[in-house]
Amino acid sequence: MYPNFKILSKEAKADLKSRIAESIAFEKQRARRKKLRTISWSVAAVFCVFLGLVVTFKQEPQKITISTIEQFANSTKTTGAFEKSNQVKLVLSNQETVAVADSTTIAYNTLGNKISVNNKQIDQKNALETQFNTVLVPYGKRAHLSLADGTLVWLNSGSKLIYPTAFNTQSREVFLEGEGVFDVAHNAAKPFFVRAANNYSVRVLGTLFNVSCYTGDAKVSTALLRGKVRVAYAKKGFFGNDTIQTVLNPGMIAALDLKKQTIQTSKQDVEPLFSWTKGYYEFSQQKLPLVLDKLTRYYNVTFVINGEVNQKETYSGAFKLNDDLEKVIKTLEATIGLELDYDAKTRKITIN
Repeated sequence: MYPNFKILSKEAKADLKSRIAESIAFEKQRARRKKLRTISWSVAAVFCVFLGLVVTFKQEPQKITISTIEQFANSTKTTGAFEKSNQVKLVLSNQETVAVADSTTIAYNTLGNKISVNNKQIDQKNALETQFNTVLVPYGKRAHLSLADGTLVWLNSGSKLIYPTAFNTQSREVFLEGEGVFDVAHNAAKPFFVRAANNYSVRVLGTLFNVSCYTGDAKVSTALLRGKVRVAYAKKGFFGNDTIQTVLNPGMIAALDLKKQTIQTSKQDVEPLFSWTKGYYEFSQQKLPLVLDKLTRYYNVTFVINGEVNQKETYSGAFKLNDDLEKVIKTLEATIGLELDYDAKTRKITIN
């Protein structure tokens, strides 16, 4: 039964329209409240899930495995700028320090309890726990080691290497800061690891490779000359850690960008990266800042650039590492086409 609007009075019609409007408004308000309740419950549910994840993350954080040698490296961080010293130093496990003469190889016997250095032999007592020795190489110097397993190591200027006196565990591990070339003795039963800061590592069975991981550098690089290696980096994130890794074949370089937390690989002539182990520094199509960084460490000098220098231009050349600075300066002037002034007192080279 529907109302007959024709017979209704004006007052009744107004009253009826008012009630209809109120009914419509009520239905709209009820629908709006229902929608708000739905949204509120959804937001609450999402928040609860997020809160649960955060609580779980805090209660059960992902454990990062830190090797014994990394723990030792973290507990014995070098104080002072050893890079500015004038001698290579061997620090024994009992903290005794031995100054290493130039062109001397630090050689261990297979048991790791006898060290040949400076044409002398040092006896190091065996212990139940693993003993770590450290070699510190200042700017302008280089070092050569023969480890207990037969692995050969060349350390570049401004580098530090921590290693066990003997490899008595299931794996062989060393810790590097700076730059080193490793000719690893093959032992399939005991993989070899080069650990570095920033959760970076190189795993190898038997090969020849270069690792550059100087403190303060934006990138860590590994170049492979022979064999095969796997480089790995544990990324740091809010909800845990994700390890990225890649395998290198001969002639490949892996570059880790610490800021972006990415690893990029490329194939190129890697021979120049090993040249310093033979007494000369060879660079090919390198930008000037990178060349100067190398020369700073090789010759223990500081470069200052005055005026405008094309930062994108690349250069190629070579320096003998036993050349005196005057010859190095003349070679650099001829290479880059700029004048250089050397202050012997401050060991500062100004590029004009």
